[in-house]
Amino acid sequence: MRFLCLIGLCICFATGAVAAPKTLVVGAGDCQSVELVTGLNDFSDALREQLKTDLYEPDVVLDIVRPRPTRSLEDVERQIESARTLFYNGQLERALDLLRQALAELERAPIAGQPWKVTSQALALQGVVLTMLNKKPEAADSFRRVLRVEPAHALSRDEFTPSVIAQFEGHRRELARQKRATMTVQSTPPGAEVLIEGKVMGVTPLKLDLAPATYRLAARAGERVSYLRVVSVPRDGQVQVDLAAEGALSTQAPLCLAASEKLAEAAALKLANTVTADDLLMVRLEGRKGEPGRFVASRYEIRSGSMVREGRVQAPSRGKPAFGALATFLLTGQGSSLIVSPEAPASARPAQPQAAAGPSSTSKSSSTPSASSQAPLEPMPPPPPPPAVEARGPISAGRVASFALMGAGVASLAGGVVAWLSGDADRTSLASLLVNGRLPEPSAPTHRQALDAIARNGSNQTLTFALLGAGVGLAAAGLVSFFAFPAEPVSVTALPLGGGGGGVFVSGGF
Repeated sequence: MRFLCLIGLCICFATGAVAAPKTLVVGAGDCQSVELVTGLNDFSDALREQLKTDLYEPDVVLDIVRPRPTRSLEDVERQIESARTLFYNGQLERALDLLRQALAELERAPIAGQPWKVTSQALALQGVVLTMLNKKPEAADSFRRVLRVEPAHALSRDEFTPSVIAQFEGHRRELARQKRATMTVQSTPPGAEVLIEGKVMGVTPLKLDLAPATYRLAARAGERVSYLRVVSVPRDGQVQVDLAAEGALSTQAPLCLAASEKLAEAAALKLANTVTADDLLMVRLEGRKGEPGRFVASRYEIRSGSMVREGRVQAPSRGKPAFGALATFLLTGQGSSLIVSPEAPASARPAQPQAAAGPSSTSKSSSTPSASSQAPLEPMPPPPPPPAVEARGPISAGRVASFALMGAGVASLAGGVVAWLSGDADRTSLASLLVNGRLPEPSAPTHRQALDAIARNGSNQTLTFALLGAGVGLAAAGLVSFFAFPAEPVSVTALPLGGGGGGVFVSGGF
């Protein structure tokens, strides 16, 4: 039995290591308010002490939705010019290294800043360098990346040789013959500029005909900029951008949404879903101008989209201990005298400490009549306790564990079968893309599609074999424990108690 318990503990720890919960903290309101920003930082510090690595850091979130550059666009342009000089001096490998660094930095450049002009220059020069290094498949990919976004792009005859220009024109004709796909982009509100790889393509609602590939897409309207999206054509035929919610997010830490309470709630939930967080804590400042404010923090469960609980603390007179109490209350439901009831005036009447609440509890206090306002009643003698009900059955704890293991094994095996069936479309697609069982030539339009299909098929096989292997192991462990631990009598006693309660007592061999 101890062996089986050890197996169960290992499974639980392994599961927790794979899917550790993540909590996101975001503020809402006037993101320029020093009081809100300071309180949000103090509250995040209090949460970090309790959650450790389970708390999403603002920089990580911003890099997901809006990758931020480490250098300015002017610095990248100078690096490309240095690479051009190295190329003319015959130092091809060093020039290629600089160009790859510049292109990696351009992928982090704010797409709303329209970095396409610099990106196209770097890609064209990289294609020439790769051609000189006899890396023709990579050179072709660089040239195609330019032409997919800007089919009319032309190389300067003053900078490039006739042979390079002829090669570039050959790729243009090849892409012109390739079947294109339609992608529709809509935004709320409409009329936003749509940028592909940093190049303005039009305003929403917009219909684009693009060559099948992967693109970076963003939308902007005035000061509001959407999250960065990586779209795959033709799979992503329709793209919907909620610019009102996405554009409300500040561009620097701490995470803050410059929006009204109702819009901020929807925007915060959208952000939490985008970064795949499990829990969301939204902080806002309430109170009239000229009066001491209160920080309100609400906890949401992302899976259900519902609020778990909400708490308030007086600010700033209570200081950092109040934020620690607020963090504890939101995470565990444990009350504190520092938690302010919703009905308390701005002078912050402290609420009485309360017991740990369940998942759906809130900090709102419920009023009950005072005991002193009621007339004393003659105590009634307690009724005699009902008789206990006892039942015995031929089952042991070992048998219960064996059934649980075999059930988990069957479920894992079923999951493996489902995973294998779900990858049938990828296997069929891969078979149709292969030429006599081999990959198409790198210059063929289906080469990248075949690589993607191989990657998806590999992931599907890994998941399938992992589930099948785990299922066989669990089922085998369940069968071994079934025969190793014979049935033993287990006594179950139900004992009703006073006040409408009761108790169940289980005894037996373990």
